[in-house]
Amino acid sequence: MKILLIGYNRIGDTILSTGLINFLLNKYKNASFSIVTSSISVSIFEDMPQLEELIIVDKKKYSLHWLEIWLKTKSVKWDLIVDLRSSSLAYILSCKQKMIFKGNMYDHKLDQLKKFIGSDDEIKPKIWANDKNYLDIYEKKNLKNNYICIAPISNFPGKDWSIKKYTSLFENDLFKSYDIVILGATSDKKELDDINQLAQGSNQAIKNLINDANLIETYFILKKAALFLGSDSANMHMAVAANIPTIGLFGPTNEKLYGPLGKNNLSLRGDKSFSEIVNQLDYKSGKIKSYLDNLSVTKVHKEIERILESK
Repeated sequence: MKILLIGYNRIGDTILSTGLINFLLNKYKNASFSIVTSSISVSIFEDMPQLEELIIVDKKKYSLHWLEIWLKTKSVKWDLIVDLRSSSLAYILSCKQKMIFKGNMYDHKLDQLKKFIGSDDEIKPKIWANDKNYLDIYEKKNLKNNYICIAPISNFPGKDWSIKKYTSLFENDLFKSYDIVILGATSDKKELDDINQLAQGSNQAIKNLINDANLIETYFILKKAALFLGSDSANMHMAVAANIPTIGLFGPTNEKLYGPLGKNNLSLRGDKSFSEIVNQLDYKSGKIKSYLDNLSVTKVHKEIERILESK
């Protein structure tokens, strides 16, 4: 049996979709899978069982990426096509059965995927990478036993809590027993300067791994963390996959769709709801640098303290 899965471009959505893929792997144990994904998400499928081919196509102008995907898949007679991007491609490819995902703006993405695939059980993100290949990651990155991971940088500055708030947070005595590990990637000079300011200007022991841990390395680093705190980002979804307490900070993105689910996982925002933010006149005008400025340090500290004391 040959299955084609048309996956997402973005890393966060791709991580969420791995639970659905794992459901299919268990349902069709003798099937071979071909996965359409992007170059930034491809490492997520490292060591995925039953994988026949990774079809790596990045988004192009004028939707030319769909032509490229069609050219790479048209010669195969597929038994099942699962399209998570709601395209028309399955209608023009040869296939016995097609499943085309249609999302909504009300239910969590994982709940939507569960209903779409017909699973009776909850679906959770799954990373298939072999841990034997990463046994030395903690020594290589000079990580100690007790640490908390943060990811203060996302793909949009408006989604990020200010570095000053992180600096103020780590002045609390609660963090004296933990190192702080900064995760993420950026080429933006101001963001790099802000991260260096946080790492060098704090009395807290801080390990700066910005641009120094790839996606799968990040997963294994997260697996031994006491807690994750950060923006709505791929790192937040990876923390959920790593099965650690996860606090996602939300402003102009919808926690009802993307918030971290599970025990000791929660979404925090300031005084304004998602709809209030995106409907305000100056949304995305560039005038507002962050939509989390009214999220207090006290509120975040209180939740971290509650989670750490309950472990």
